[in-house]
This record gives sequence, C-alpha cells and structure tokens, in this order.
Amino acid sequence: MIINKRQFTIGLVMMVFFLVVFVVIMSPIINGKTIVQTADDLFNSLTKGSTYYILKAQKSAAGFEGKTFDVSLTLKSKEEVDKITGVLSTAGAAVEAVDTRVKVSGDLGKVAKGALADADGIFKGEDARVTGRYGFAGREALYYWWLLFKELNGKYKLEGKSSEMSFVNTVQTKALEVAYNFNGIQADKVADRAGITTFMLVFYVVYTVWYGFAIMFLMEGLGIVASAHGEKVEA
Repeated sequence: MIINKRQFTIGLVMMVFFLVVFVVIMSPIINGKTIVQTADDLFNSLTKGSTYYILKAQKSAAGFEGKTFDVSLTLKSKEEVDKITGVLSTAGAAVEAVDTRVKVSGDLGKVAKGALADADGIFKGEDARVTGRYGFAGREALYYWWLLFKELNGKYKLEGKSSEMSFVNTVQTKALEVAYNFNGIQADKVADRAGITTFMLVFYVVYTVWYGFAIMFLMEGLGIVASAHGEKVEA
C-alpha cells in the first residue's frame, strides 16, 4: 500500500534509471566487452603497473653472489624433471635427478638473476624470448623457477637466515608470481590514465549511493521507515 505517492514515485524513477544503467554496463558494447569487464581490465593494468619490483630484485641479487645453496625437489613426472633441469641449468645450477626427485645446488645470486631475467621477459610480454630459450611456454618456465624459490624460502626460514629468506621471498612473490599472474596484461600507470580512473571511481560511488536513495524513497513511499531506536515502523 502506497502511503506517500511522491516519495514512492521518486524512488521508482530512480530505481528504473538504476536498472537501465545496469543493463547498459552489463552489455558487450566496448569491443565485445561489457563496461564492467573493461573497467576490470583497466584496474588490472594499473595494478600491474604498480607492481614492478623485478629491477630492484635484480640489483639485490648481486649481494647474494657467492652464497651457495642445495635443496631437493620432488616433481610429478620425468617430463617435469627434464624441463626443470633445462630451466635451472641455464643459470648455472647443478641438477642431479633420481626418478622424479632432483637435488639442486648453485650460487644463489646467479641463479636468482636467471629467474629474474625470465620473470622480466614474461612481465614485459616477451614470451617468445623465454619460450625460445626452453622450447616450452614461458609461464611454465616461471613455474619451475617458483618451485625452486618456494623450497629455498622454506629452507632459509628453518635455518633462520632472515636476509636470504627475505630475498628469495621477494623473488618468489614479487617477481615470479606477479609476472605469471599478470602475463598478457598491459601495464599502465595511474598518472597516465588519471582521467578515466577518476571517472570510474566517482561513477561507482555515485551509482552505489543512487541505488541506496532509490531503496530509501521506495520504502518511505510504502510507509516503511526506521524509528529513532532503529526499529522498523510501518505507517
């Protein structure tokens, strides 16, 4: 039952407008993508543009040259053993395999530089260069590097070597994982896309508030309001 026709009408008009806009933003009108997907692509690009730590990690790697390591990894198949051997050996690591278990040793700084070079290539979209080096997908090569640095992370944590642990954790999470996850996404800086970024954020806030007011006017039009103590009162 409508108690306040004016309030209800305002709320209804606002809700209809909200739904019309919703249909528009959920329709594939921008190069076959919805506005939501386009916005998601933009913010992924901006996120990627703000997560480039590889250069800093490469500089840090020099400080770990001469520090050796040895760890053991268990792979899923003989094929993975062959692939990880090919990847790690390019950075001078020694790999000894017995069935699906491999023992890896080498110079931490030099091996890290090899991993970071591949991560940098994938991050910058130079997949062909990394793929050409190994003969299989560059992202898969990053996976094998990630397995090594994950094991090194656990090793240094158990040994209480904080500087080594911090360094390999940076390589693992801020270089390898970032390059792997953002592969294929164009990196952008917020400063270069300030206009559209500001517009989208303002639109999101206004659109959300608009919906809230539409609900409020509809409820008031139906005589459903909140009391001073937060209890629902129906006229």
